[in-house]
Amino acid sequence: MATVYRNLGLMAELGEVDTLAREDGETLYRRCSDVHHHHLICRQCGRTVEVDGPAVEQWAIAVATEHGFSDVTHQLELFGRCAACQAAD
Repeated sequence: MATVYRNLGLMAELGEVDTLAREDGETLYRRCSDVHHHHLICRQCGRTVEVDGPAVEQWAIAVATEHGFSDVTHQLELFGRCAACQAAD
């Protein structure tokens, strides 16, 4: 197991996988597409869905410009409960 986690850590450093630190301290590893996107994440089961956010992109550019920033990057993760977890309750 140590070898697996060492390799996952290396893959995260190289940008090949993305990490998410859950509220309970567990680290989740996920393979994401190469295109910029955002995430919906289930707080209960950890299911992650990649979503586009054109309004977020426009807002980020506007806020950066307003404050004189350039070359701005961001990450957006929305947390909730997926349909499967809701149905299970």
